[in-house]
Amino acid sequence: MEKIAPYKMKNSVNLRLGVISGMIVLAAISRFLPIVMPSMANFSPVGAMALFGGAYFMRKSWAYAVPMIALWLSNLVLNNVFYKEFYPSFSFGFETTVFVSFAAMVAIGTVFLNKVNLVNLLTANVLGTLAFFFISNFLVWYGGKMYPQTLTGLATCFTMGLPFLKNTLLSNLLFSGVMFGIFEYAKTQVKELALVRA
Repeated sequence: MEKIAPYKMKNSVNLRLGVISGMIVLAAISRFLPIVMPSMANFSPVGAMALFGGAYFMRKSWAYAVPMIALWLSNLVLNNVFYKEFYPSFSFGFETTVFVSFAAMVAIGTVFLNKVNLVNLLTANVLGTLAFFFISNFLVWYGGKMYPQTLTGLATCFTMGLPFLKNTLLSNLLFSGVMFGIFEYAKTQVKELALVRA
């Protein structure tokens, strides 16, 4: 096994950390593109960002922090500039329902994508999509006033959320395919990216 000098290892860690973080930031910025924003409800790179961070950051604190900060900052701009009709007063960009569901997807990425391959990626996407769907809709029912606090109300909440499930899964698969594909290819071209986990 090839021995790696400490300074080279540090440079590799910094490079990998920067590339992973940069890709997550770019994915968050892509939320401002017309094809992603209002055209298809729940069609965004958010789920892919969570899985990507969970898969490639060795430090779990980074796996949660970087995607969540990117999500929060993009929410600040989206809510206060593009979606002002839904947020008449200033939005701080933090919605508990979304961020708890998002954290669950990061956790799925850390568990199921320790080794990245097609089967694991598909499994993580399906489980992540379902986790987001069930957690977010449950919290909407539990903490909101839209549905009665009964089993019938919960069933109605899940039923009303079903039309968004397809777009969530499609966007997770698409953006995951792009993000994971680019990074796995980059690892074959830049050996420093493959030497360590950031």
